Amino acid sequence: MNDKWPQQQLPSDLLVPVDWEQLLDQARQMQGRVIVIGDTDAGKSTLCWWLAQQLAQQARVAVVDADLGQSQVGPPASVGWRFADATEGEFYFVGDVTPARRPATCLAGTVRLVERVEAAGADIVIVDTSGYVHGPGAISLKTAKLQLLAPALAIIVGEPGRLAHLTSPFARDSRINIVEVLPAGAGNEKTVDYRQRWRRQHFARWLAGSSVEWISLAGKAVINSPSSTQFQANGGPEAWRGLLVGLLTEDNLGLCLGLLRAIDYENSRLLLAAPEEAQQAAAVHLGCLRLELDGTPIPGRPKYV
Repeated sequence: MNDKWPQQQLPSDLLVPVDWEQLLDQARQMQGRVIVIGDTDAGKSTLCWWLAQQLAQQARVAVVDADLGQSQVGPPASVGWRFADATEGEFYFVGDVTPARRPATCLAGTVRLVERVEAAGADIVIVDTSGYVHGPGAISLKTAKLQLLAPALAIIVGEPGRLAHLTSPFARDSRINIVEVLPAGAGNEKTVDYRQRWRRQHFARWLAGSSVEWISLAGKAVINSPSSTQFQANGGPEAWRGLLVGLLTEDNLGLCLGLLRAIDYENSRLLLAAPEEAQQAAAVHLGCLRLELDGTPIPGRPKYV
């Protein structure tokens, strides 16, 4: 088993609701895109992977996980994808564990990976989303996802009518079949402490083996980097210490994660704590979070990010 890409395990005591079975029968008759939307702790990820494992018996199925804070595919603060039966996948770095602060980047990553999955030969693409479903920002983001992805099937997990503010604009859209299903019973709730501990562990897994080295920015694309004036105006070196950084491939997919230690403007380079593959990066994307190498959050962030 790849330590960074563990296989998704469904709960051993999972009680599958009748409407999930009916949903599966419906999904077996289609190909294309499926998006799963629901509140926090609604059981979206469980439904996504249950569907993926069932459908993989007859089709090439992939999951795109856009739940940045609790992603089951790739590192936190990223959108990830992999085939249901694969041991590895790919990720698109967003830089935060909630889409609220970087909605456009989250949306771009989700659309990009869905298109990449289909180009790789997926018959069915299941898109898991975050529990960010209330408020103007959430409505805007989810509406844009539905518009751009135009899924054949939109599954709303939760009590009937609870998320009508997200789905009502698409009630007459003939491209999208909207189906409401109930969560898989009790036991989905996760405490804030559990979620934070889970993120710490997964960040630490992706930062394991890091060493502190200078990374030259010569010839590299740099995303969200402050000018020297902005760097100093936002607290200087100490305020930026531990900032999460995504190291990217030539096609702007995730290569690895790193943590900022210093910026050398005169010589155009970054001092990062990162795995050795960071030296191969073609691009660098500065995120929003500050972390220790064990995944522990560092309070505060520069206003610039």
